[in-house]
Amino acid sequence: MASGQEILNVLLANETRADLVSVFRKNPGLIDSVEGVARRIGRTQGTIQEDVTELVKLGVLRTRKLGDSEVISLDRSKDKEIQNNVGEFLQNLKPNLEG
Repeated sequence: MASGQEILNVLLANETRADLVSVFRKNPGLIDSVEGVARRIGRTQGTIQEDVTELVKLGVLRTRKLGDSEVISLDRSKDKEIQNNVGEFLQNLKPNLEG
């Protein structure tokens, strides 16, 4: 697993990634195509594809075949693990900020 800093760098690399994570965390049961998700966040498929790929690599999102289509969804267990990792990283920063 990547370090907390590396995870934050991927998650917060740009506004699109933040929007993607937000839409899936607000709708954890969402299963949609890249094109459908792009419409939900006011973008096009071409503009979010790279960000979706990076979030799949990180483990926040996953892809699968549904009929003839590829869909993306939140990987809830991996997302929880990532959130815990980031939380620990931020907690470890706190003593440095206070000292």
